[in-house]
Amino acid sequence: MKHKYISNQSGKLLSYLNSQSIVCFDYSLVSKALPNSKASAVRELLSDMTKRGLLMRLKEGIYHTIPYEQNPDTFMPDWHLISEYLVSGANHYIAYYSALQIHNLITQPSLKEQIVVSKQIRPSEITIKEIPFQFIYHNEKHFFGSKKVWVDNFNKVMCSDLEKTFIDCLFNPSYSGGIVEIASAIYFSREKINYDTLLDYAKKFDSQAVIKRLGFLLELLEINTNIINELLKLKTDSYITLDTELPKTGKRIKRWSILQNLDAETIKYAIYT
Repeated sequence: MKHKYISNQSGKLLSYLNSQSIVCFDYSLVSKALPNSKASAVRELLSDMTKRGLLMRLKEGIYHTIPYEQNPDTFMPDWHLISEYLVSGANHYIAYYSALQIHNLITQPSLKEQIVVSKQIRPSEITIKEIPFQFIYHNEKHFFGSKKVWVDNFNKVMCSDLEKTFIDCLFNPSYSGGIVEIASAIYFSREKINYDTLLDYAKKFDSQAVIKRLGFLLELLEINTNIINELLKLKTDSYITLDTELPKTGKRIKRWSILQNLDAETIKYAIYT
C-alpha cells in the first residue's frame, strides 16, 4: 500500500475539495483551490498525489479523491457516479445493460459501464481499473427518455427511464445481454411499465427493429396490452432478426416480420424457471 503522506499543498487541495463536497474534479478546478500555484506546480502536485495514493487519475485531466482509509491499489469509485465526468461535457445518460442494472433487472453481473452520449467521443471506450466504459453515440432523434435516478441513498445519476431502457435495448440487443435478458427484464417489469409511454417512445424512435421485437416479445410473454395492435399497424413487411448476436437462421414469423433465430421455449425457460 502506498504511503499517504499529505504535504501542505496536498492538504490545501483536499481541504478545498472536502469543503465543496467534491470527490471528482478536473484539472481546471485546482486553480481555484490553489490560485497562487503555477501550472507546472499543479501538474507536479497532481502527479505526486496520485503516486502517493491520495488521488486516482480517471483519464487525462480528471481525478477522483481516494478516502484516506482506502487502499489505492484496489479502490474503485461507483461506476455510475463517475460516468458524467468522463463524457467531455456531452449530454449523456447511462443506458443499455447498465441501465437495466440501475433498474434492478439484470440476471448476470454487469462487466462494463455503457453511456449514451450526444456527440462522438474518441476513443469510444476507455478502461479504468480493468472496467470498460463505453460511450455510445445517439443522434438527436434517438436521444430522449432520460431522467435523474437514485443509485444509492445519497446520489442520483442521469439514466434512461424504464420505458426508454427497453427501447434502446431492443434497438441493439448486443449491448443489452441479448434477447433473453431483455425479455426477462420486460416480463418482470410488466406491472411497472407505462405502455402508453412505451408506444410513444417506439413511435418517436422510429425503428422497425424496435417495433417488431417489442410486439413479438409482448405477445410471446402473454402481456395483455392494447399497444400490440398499434405496433402491428406500424410494422412493415421487411424482416429483421430477433437476436442480433445469433446466426440469421430460423423460423420466419410473418405476423411480426421477424426471423426468429432463437427458440421461444428458450426465452420462456429462462424466465419461468
